[in-house]
Amino acid sequence: MNNTQTGKYAAGFGISLAVTTLLNAVILVVKELNGSVMGAMKSALGHHWTTHGVLVILVFVVLGFIFSGMKFEDKLDSGKLLRYIVWAVIISVIIIAGFFLPNLKVASAIKY
Repeated sequence: MNNTQTGKYAAGFGISLAVTTLLNAVILVVKELNGSVMGAMKSALGHHWTTHGVLVILVFVVLGFIFSGMKFEDKLDSGKLLRYIVWAVIISVIIIAGFFLPNLKVASAIKY
């Protein structure tokens, strides 16, 4: 596989994607554990998921432009950027699954 050099915006928004993927998992856990955070998010835009989504999208866009100006394209080829994104997704899945898995009640949902 040939790793190609990334462009300025691909690198910046790729790193932003990795960061906001992790942020998404952290926000989810924090709001589920902290009632005041959940309440604030509900009151901000009418529903906690709406606030959560808007916050993650705004952070993605803002960080994307900030990181695009930081010359990450000089340090990242496409393979390295892809590895960062994949690892961020894997870590986020582990965080979210690790948080919700103890609350999963599969056995009680099955009727014999």
